[in-house]
Amino acid sequence: MRIEQVRPDSIAEQVGLVPGDRLIRINQARVRDSLDYRFWSSEDVLELDILQANGNRVLIDVEKDPDEDLGLSLHEPPYQACANKCVFCFIHQNPKGMRKAVYFQDEDVRLTFLYGNYVTLAFASDAYLDRIIVQRLSPIYVSVHATDPELRRMLLGAPKAKDVMPILRRLADGGILIETQIVLCPGLNDGPALRKTVDDLAELYPVVESISIVPVGLTAHRQGLYHLEPVTVDYARRMIDTVGAWQEELRERLGHPLVYLSDEWYLMSSTPFPPPSFYEDCPVVENGVGMVTQFETEMGEQIRSLPDRAAEPLRTTFVTAELAQHVVRTSLVEPLNRVEHVEAKLVVAENTFFGPGITVSGLLTGRDILHALKDEEVGDRVYLPPNVLNDDGLLLDDMNLPGLSKRIGVPVELFPGHVRDLPGLGETNGSADHMRT
Repeated sequence: MRIEQVRPDSIAEQVGLVPGDRLIRINQARVRDSLDYRFWSSEDVLELDILQANGNRVLIDVEKDPDEDLGLSLHEPPYQACANKCVFCFIHQNPKGMRKAVYFQDEDVRLTFLYGNYVTLAFASDAYLDRIIVQRLSPIYVSVHATDPELRRMLLGAPKAKDVMPILRRLADGGILIETQIVLCPGLNDGPALRKTVDDLAELYPVVESISIVPVGLTAHRQGLYHLEPVTVDYARRMIDTVGAWQEELRERLGHPLVYLSDEWYLMSSTPFPPPSFYEDCPVVENGVGMVTQFETEMGEQIRSLPDRAAEPLRTTFVTAELAQHVVRTSLVEPLNRVEHVEAKLVVAENTFFGPGITVSGLLTGRDILHALKDEEVGDRVYLPPNVLNDDGLLLDDMNLPGLSKRIGVPVELFPGHVRDLPGLGETNGSADHMRT
């Protein structure tokens, strides 16, 4: 890996490393990416195999504390692309003309370990699996979709995809925790096929810690793609009843529900969520399982800490998507309006970019938000859900907050981490992760 920066006064600087040098191996182990570097450099005695910028190959011995960093910033190689052509792949449903990064399909163990991205492991080699086990890349997030080999190959659009169960057993034998996901497509991997998938994965409990079932998302840009049926309200209610019975069976047998429905199922069918205690041992709340329940619980605690009146007038508009509107209205907007000198409004933005079938806030675009607010009295500022922005500060259609602010005429910000961070309501620290709804 090419060294991009060397931190001043670091070990790397002390042993003479400079930008442009290449780190080839640590203790004879090849360094291919940041995970290799983090794992192999954690020892207290290191032998660094360096290809210097001038072409010389040198070995450098280093002694350090095990948790002490060398002080290197390395160039990360490109992420591994996905070779599947899943019939439900959301990226294939993107409209044309978006920035190149939006169309990238990743299948990289770095992203699953560091960020919780799901991989299929459809073409995982023995060396790939060995690396996961040796480097203890746990937990790993795996998109299973179906355990029947032929059905899974059909869903992945990959006739040569490997059977997933031997792969999962190998990881389980290696002590790797596994979070699994099923994108449910009505008429394809539901019914007996879904029951088989759940039963097969349950055999690997407790190494398989969770089975998340997510409804397929269909945009208005599916021309030429495999025909898929949408998830209807009645279908969602039947699925909640079915999975609820399985959860009770699994709880009796394993002491744990194991299988979880993502929040969309309950929201789209107006079905009450399980109690907060149901999600206490759920390891995938950040992936949309139980996040609404967590939001409602924490918002209730935050609202109880509000003053009776604001120190200064607050006129603001909160924007969300269709699916979460009831939650945001009852848990945030209505309680705020009970505070004297606060006028809070909720505006629901329809997704015109991807189509009306997409109702989650994370897929709202700047265009959707501008259209929703064009005839609204927005007050002094507008708040958006934090998950509308990518890490680069852009919405999916390349708009950003300063651009939206200029178009709307008032400051546009992300929901704060705590309601007391709103102007006039006091200040406190909080994390925006709980305001993603």
